[in-house]
Amino acid sequence: MKAKLLIFKLVFLLSLSAEAKVLDIIKIGDPVLRAQAQELSMAEIESPEIQTLADDMTQTMKSAGGIGLAAPQINRSIRMFVMGMKPRVPLTVVINPKIEYLEQYGQTQSQEGCLSIPGKTAIVKRYKRIHLSYLDRKGQYVSKELSGMAAIIAQHEYDHLNGVLIVDLVETMKSTINFGSYATAPLM
Repeated sequence: MKAKLLIFKLVFLLSLSAEAKVLDIIKIGDPVLRAQAQELSMAEIESPEIQTLADDMTQTMKSAGGIGLAAPQINRSIRMFVMGMKPRVPLTVVINPKIEYLEQYGQTQSQEGCLSIPGKTAIVKRYKRIHLSYLDRKGQYVSKELSGMAAIIAQHEYDHLNGVLIVDLVETMKSTINFGSYATAPLM
């Protein structure tokens, strides 16, 4: 057991020192964006491949000017996303998440862009507060309540893991999608 933990720590430290890559973001119309993503096993989470993928996804999100990125957006149908928006939302790697929508706090309208739908924004309804449980990149269980922008980002990325895009959540398409050439909302 100690040897396994030592190997995992070594792999983790090596993954931090490796140069992260910018990955291609797939666009609306790709069938991976509509698929139900698969959970990761603990062995997969601890693997160098997934540790590197977490770094690459973070680098890709930042390079694209995003505040969230789900694995299906980089053509990987697994239940993993990254999010972060300084200073309000710390950089977080989320694996195998579960969301409980805290309906008693109500919903809010959120103007959102999506890295897989370039140049478009949509106004969608999101819950103001959620309870998010997940495994972090070390495989540790995390459970917390989110509100504000953190809750919105988590819901957007969670939708990607379930094959849902913001265009599916728009109530009135004509008045809520910006068909201008650039997205004016946070990109996720």
